[in-house]
Amino acid sequence: MTVSDTNTHANLAEAVLLGARQRPYRPRLEENAGRLVDQRIGGTKRQEGLQARYRRNEARARGELAALRKGANRPPGELPEIWELTSVHVTDYAGDAPTWEETAVHTAMTLYAVHQQSRTEPMFVPGRGLGHAARSLIGPPDDENPSARARFNALVTSTTVTELRHHLRGFISLLRARSITLDHAMLADDILHFQQPGGARKVRLTWSREYQFLSAESLPSFDDAAPASTTNSTTTAPTPEN
Repeated sequence: MTVSDTNTHANLAEAVLLGARQRPYRPRLEENAGRLVDQRIGGTKRQEGLQARYRRNEARARGELAALRKGANRPPGELPEIWELTSVHVTDYAGDAPTWEETAVHTAMTLYAVHQQSRTEPMFVPGRGLGHAARSLIGPPDDENPSARARFNALVTSTTVTELRHHLRGFISLLRARSITLDHAMLADDILHFQQPGGARKVRLTWSREYQFLSAESLPSFDDAAPASTTNSTTTAPTPEN
């Protein structure tokens, strides 16, 4: 092998490593939270998800999203019409209050409905963490949107899950207005972990790392990386919704 060949292999290895660093990292999803949201929105090999059905302008999917949006400001379990989309496995000894998993899945699913409303492009994109989305919304350090930064700071410093849900609702609306995508399955796991002892600190660290992951140069192109399951399907403009 010549010196030139050695240098070529070294350059290729460096390029592969750099590409791996630049790709969004998607952690393993929680069985009773993130994975449920992933399957219900994104679908499985055997069953089409809510996002694909909505983008085909399916009447049932439009109705499901409308029902989910009604639940965005309601506690889990209050709306029977969305039980099928927000239910999780609950043990026999669960108390009267919603479990961490119920709160996480309900919040993520209802916020996806808010996010996707009247959008033909997919708002659910695997691997797109909340910190990534926030950075795209806020902008690079030398040209930040101060209003978006303030909203994100309020969200990140939430001390209760009720406060977190409140700030998420407004923040998701900002993402929708700018067509900035998000992984709602990852968000479900973030909400789950936030409620656990010591979990809020860990979730904030995750968001911080995601936020710093994106360079200013990569911001415009990040939303182009939609999953194949959403980009290869036939899309019909959804019927305007209220």
